[in-house]
Amino acid sequence: MKRLALLFVAILFATATFAQSNEPSKLPIDPKTGKITFRKVISNTIGSQDEVFNRIYSGFMNTYYKSPSTILQQNDGRTLKGKHQFQLDNGDAVKSKWPWITYYFTIEVREGRVRYTLTDFMQKTQSNHPCEEWMNKEDPMYQPIWDSYLNQIAAFAEDWGQKFEESLVPEKVFEEEEW
Repeated sequence: MKRLALLFVAILFATATFAQSNEPSKLPIDPKTGKITFRKVISNTIGSQDEVFNRIYSGFMNTYYKSPSTILQQNDGRTLKGKHQFQLDNGDAVKSKWPWITYYFTIEVREGRVRYTLTDFMQKTQSNHPCEEWMNKEDPMYQPIWDSYLNQIAAFAEDWGQKFEESLVPEKVFEEEEW
């Protein structure tokens, strides 16, 4: 009887722990497109429109991406559009089995403000699958690992946005004192 009670408590504890750790975070869905879309407008940027754009290109694009010219699809001096990819962790020791996610980003610079958008998250396979499919728990193909994937996408977007915002702050220029 004690073994049965102990087994019941262990199963109950494991189920509760599993449910809490794998619950996906709330992802922003664009009501027009129905796609996962991370968008933010940053106001009160310091400097002219050209200065801010140059700071984004040199301070963010050249440090965050290995080769920004290969991923950029549009660069007109006011708007940067590109396509990139990152890899998710599925817990497997063999990293080559981890899924790759492609996404599109848009950075728009206007006088006094900047807007960035991350969207079109797709799992790279022979035929690309939108990551929004992972949100449907009623799907007969549903797997609990999908919740972890969605959390990783949210963490990636948050990290991307944070590093982008850090690049908007101009570097302090120290003037030498004349003696």
